[in-house]
Amino acid sequence: MLLATELLDKLVGDWDLTGRMGEIPLQQAVVGKRTLGELFVELYFKSTLPAPVGQKPYEAVYYIGYNEENDLFVMHLLDTFGVGLSCIVGIGRQEGNTIQFVFDYEDGPFTNRFIWDETADAWRFEQTYLKNGQVHTFATKEMVRSR
Repeated sequence: MLLATELLDKLVGDWDLTGRMGEIPLQQAVVGKRTLGELFVELYFKSTLPAPVGQKPYEAVYYIGYNEENDLFVMHLLDTFGVGLSCIVGIGRQEGNTIQFVFDYEDGPFTNRFIWDETADAWRFEQTYLKNGQVHTFATKEMVRSR
C-alpha cells in the first residue's frame, strides 16, 4: 500500500478525463500539481466539450491535502456550478489505493471515491449521493495520462 503522500503524488501530471454525469458525457483536460508549500495537490479541470447553450464551460479546482496528525485527507472543491455561502470540506480516508471523500452537505452526504489503478497508471472516480435512504450515482469518470 502506498503512503498517503505517495498516493497524492500519483495525481500530479497532465491528464485526460472521460466519463458520464447521468446522461451527460464528460471530457476534460486535467492538470495536477503540488502547491502551497507542497502541502496540497491542486487538480484543475477544464471541459474540452462545448458548453450547453446558456451555460459557462465547466471548470473546477480541487485542493487535496493530507493531515498526518489525524490520518485524514481533506478536499476543498471550487467549480463553475456556483458560489455558495458556506464551504463544505470533503474528508477522506485511505483504504489501499482508494481515498473516499465524504462531503456532509445539508441535504445529505456526497461521496467522491478516488481509485488509483497502478497497473494502468490511471484514476477512476465514483461520485454518489444519498437520497431517501438510497445511494445514487452522480458521475463516473476515468482519468488517464495525456499522451
